Amino acid sequence: MILSMSRKISEPAERIRSAALSLFIKNGITGTTTKEIAREAGVSEGSIYNHFESKGDLALKLFLECMAMFREVLDKKSLEADTPSGKLEAVIHAFFDFARREPEVYAYIMVGHFTELGKIPKTVKKPVDVFSAIIKSGMESGEFPGHDEKLRAAYITGMLTRAILFHKTGVLRMSYRAIVRETVKSSLKVLGSDGCVQK
Repeated sequence: MILSMSRKISEPAERIRSAALSLFIKNGITGTTTKEIAREAGVSEGSIYNHFESKGDLALKLFLECMAMFREVLDKKSLEADTPSGKLEAVIHAFFDFARREPEVYAYIMVGHFTELGKIPKTVKKPVDVFSAIIKSGMESGEFPGHDEKLRAAYITGMLTRAILFHKTGVLRMSYRAIVRETVKSSLKVLGSDGCVQK
């Protein structure tokens, strides 16, 4: 597992994180026990409690780390364009690229949405907030006519996650590149923009 950590993590804690990530994706958070995590990590069950208060604490911290990693990638990509439509296109490409490059991290973010998202303080910036900021900027400049950037960001991120799921499960038989291109076009239409899709 590759997570960007701001602090140095001891080897057992990293093994616990890696094991928990795999098991949470496979069995769900509630369907995974600390005993299974310990066995997978090659540590004693008590060792988990040296690093985390509980399984719930581990699940939430792991979710926050995965979300932060994803958000940082999207934030960085948004800086590569000047216009709201250009930023949106760049961030959509980054979203798809992240799902392919970091499949476990992305999968856990999707799994964790059901149980962990509501536990995060509203002040913590999430990946969807990158979309909201771009959309708000486009609304202010007149490029994206309409209201409520948060709802519109929800529409677009929902479209992205479904496209990724349908491609992964074989429901969509288009090339990945074509799916990304069509998703960018559809997202701009949702926002009422006639921005050009360049990729």
